[in-house]
Amino acid sequence: MPVERHATPWKTIILTCGKCARKMNGGYGPKGKDTLRTALNTALRDAGHRREIHIIETRCMGLCPKKATTMLNTDKPDAIMTVQKGTAIEAVMGLLR
Repeated sequence: MPVERHATPWKTIILTCGKCARKMNGGYGPKGKDTLRTALNTALRDAGHRREIHIIETRCMGLCPKKATTMLNTDKPDAIMTVQKGTAIEAVMGLLR
């Protein structure tokens, strides 16, 4: 069979823009030194949801905000979000479900 399916434990996939992350050089987490992806992964692990939500850093999504990172929840592909630098990770976590 040329195409195979493989099960995953993921319920949601979040895409974050790697270009935004490089331009901002951090901006999230308790000390403001983490990328959005790193801060979310840490918060998900601490909340016990690390295997349910998978975060992938992508290339540019075409929306380039100033002092923010572009994020897309694949469960809700009709809206791209921009997360301002310094936003509390708890606020972002509320948008993931």
